Amino acid sequence: MDEVVSSTLLGSPGFIAFIKDKFLSGKKPDKDLPALKELVDKASLKDIFAEVESVFGKQASLGRNVKMFLCQRYTGEKLKDIGIYFGIGESGVSQACKRVKDKIRNDKKLERKIAKIEKKLNVLRMKT
Repeated sequence: MDEVVSSTLLGSPGFIAFIKDKFLSGKKPDKDLPALKELVDKASLKDIFAEVESVFGKQASLGRNVKMFLCQRYTGEKLKDIGIYFGIGESGVSQACKRVKDKIRNDKKLERKIAKIEKKLNVLRMKT
């Protein structure tokens, strides 16, 4: 066991739950820590859609792109699967996510709205 360096958490289900609750709850997936994706609780599409719709209301196009952006960040789903849900290809999802990222950089109001949604999603993820 001393040879294990990273990407593994060994223990009983209770121990794993303790580690997740104590150290990982509220953490965002991190590309530098790929194993974290497997350990953090995922947000559901239903929760993402509800939160985005509560903030963006009738802004259909922007809301749709924000949904894709948040699905990509918080559900652990592949771009292909997200695309199927929205009726577009992987590259369409990727482009929508890129547009949202670019828009966030230039629009502080949008950045605050998305941060508000992310905060709510993190609270919902901790409850499950």
